[in-house]
Amino acid sequence: MKLQIYHTVNAGLYLWNGKTGLLIDGLHTGKEAGFSDTPERYIRMMEERKGFFGQTNDLLFTHTHRDHYDKGLTEKFLEKNPDSFIYGPGLDRNRVQSVLLEKGVFEARLRDYIIYAFETRHDGKDYAWVPHYSYLIQAGEQRLWISGDAALTPFLAEQVKALCGGAGCYAAFVMVYQPGSRSGRKFLQSLLPENIYLYHLPYQEEDGFHYYRMAETVTDKCRKEGILIKRLRKDSFIEE
Repeated sequence: MKLQIYHTVNAGLYLWNGKTGLLIDGLHTGKEAGFSDTPERYIRMMEERKGFFGQTNDLLFTHTHRDHYDKGLTEKFLEKNPDSFIYGPGLDRNRVQSVLLEKGVFEARLRDYIIYAFETRHDGKDYAWVPHYSYLIQAGEQRLWISGDAALTPFLAEQVKALCGGAGCYAAFVMVYQPGSRSGRKFLQSLLPENIYLYHLPYQEEDGFHYYRMAETVTDKCRKEGILIKRLRKDSFIEE
């Protein structure tokens, strides 16, 4: 079946291929930082193993900032799902062995998903020290690029394309600062994904830092440069 992609809030994504699921940056807090906490309804679903939390799922994190990762929620998930895998930089409970492909690039397998992890620099000089991975995920015939909070560069795009053997990506997920920078736009123009989705926004009523206003400005600017970016709907599947 075609891969299903569900967006929660912040940078939370859930992938479902009909057999197993992959939850990316989906267990977090973040309200204090201008984003949103994992909603209580998802926490209840996790505790009761209902909805997509009733499936065989694994966890993937780009980094451990609180708007992407919460240790308490992650521990609770693993208690409920002791056979699940977890992978990400800076975690003390990685359950996946990875293989070094080249400097700064690793391959890992989480059941039906092939994960290519790229050591990337967190955007912003104050956070450059934070261990951070961006991911190219191979799910059947589809490839997804997960940016996290990385500073994107044209060189990184060339690395990703080389790993794809020249083939393209079905989708790239970016946060507002990435297409807002010249380097980030060059990354997207080089990678040329079929779809570009803007994620990593809080619920609009919790947007104390005006990220939505920034998103409108950035997407308008990109449109004028021929880069079409679609904003993801919260708590929804992507429908094409």
